Amino acid sequence: MVFRHQIINVYDQKYESGASFWPDVNRRILIGLGISQLLLIGLLSTKDTAKSTPLLIVLIVLTIWFHKLCKGRFESVFVKFPLEDAVVKDTVERTTEPNFNLKEYLRDAYLHPVLKMVEFEVPKEIDEENNPLVATKRTTQRSSKTVSNGTAEDGL
Repeated sequence: MVFRHQIINVYDQKYESGASFWPDVNRRILIGLGISQLLLIGLLSTKDTAKSTPLLIVLIVLTIWFHKLCKGRFESVFVKFPLEDAVVKDTVERTTEPNFNLKEYLRDAYLHPVLKMVEFEVPKEIDEENNPLVATKRTTQRSSKTVSNGTAEDGL
């Protein structure tokens, strides 16, 4: 009960943006990389190293190609749905799954995993015949006539 209170009311939840800024960050990193490659070409062209300039031009072309690849592959994930597309998607889901109970699904959808009800397995009764642990009988040694040195009879 206390742990539930701590999770809900005390611990500050960090903001999670779902990586919505990643396309901008990726674009800025690759633009900075392209600018630095252009500056390197300019620097090396003043130092009489004409042999490396064609390789650096290929490097810029590869950087632009990589930017286009990342944009085409990952940007569609970060695009938000317009309302019309969301309505179309909802109607398609309703027709494919007509018995889907949305209230039941949403009841635990946004619940912290610690707070979800966990079903514990009830241990089955231990079969005494197949139990690997063997019960032993302990017998007392009160019937023996010898007295040990550390018994309560000595007063120790």
